[in-house]
Amino acid sequence: MSLRQGRQPTRTDPHGPGRMMEVPVPFSSLDLSDHSPCLSRALRAIRRHRGLKTSDVARRMNMPQRSYELFEAGGGRITFARIIAFAEATDCDPFALALAGPFKSAQFAVSCADTKLVMIMVMSLQEFAEDRGSDISFLEPPNVIAVLQRTFKDLGARLDDNEAFLAKWLDGRGGRIGLGALSLRGLHRKKA
Repeated sequence: MSLRQGRQPTRTDPHGPGRMMEVPVPFSSLDLSDHSPCLSRALRAIRRHRGLKTSDVARRMNMPQRSYELFEAGGGRITFARIIAFAEATDCDPFALALAGPFKSAQFAVSCADTKLVMIMVMSLQEFAEDRGSDISFLEPPNVIAVLQRTFKDLGARLDDNEAFLAKWLDGRGGRIGLGALSLRGLHRKKA
């Protein structure tokens, strides 16, 4: 059975030409309300990180401002479908938002807002599942753990390399640093 069966497409994913972010229909109604305090902090932090007002996000989500404010405050039922609508309105990672509660870390969702780390992982897993199908059942859990640990260790090493490069570059500089000399990820991002 293909993972695409029983899915409803949402808007075009900004990180791939013509790619649709698809969410399984049963998953879209997943209730995340048990984690509402942490999710609420994450929603507010991402909105502020994007420099948006509650009225901006409410308009982008096509909902009354008061309803949005209630949603952001953790009131009512928080479904994955709403999380996706928020993610599209703020250009963040919906899967990282969904994990913020179980991880007990609103900062995790904020940290993934620009990189889309969890969304990329889910998309990669979906491609792997489509490619390998039921053969996935033959994978040994210790092998899966080893591969994933190696992957995250490699990502950590890339972060360390970036920090070392920036530290060395900054050590050689004196005085002020003009913004033109820096390439800040997301600085020139178009607002939806």
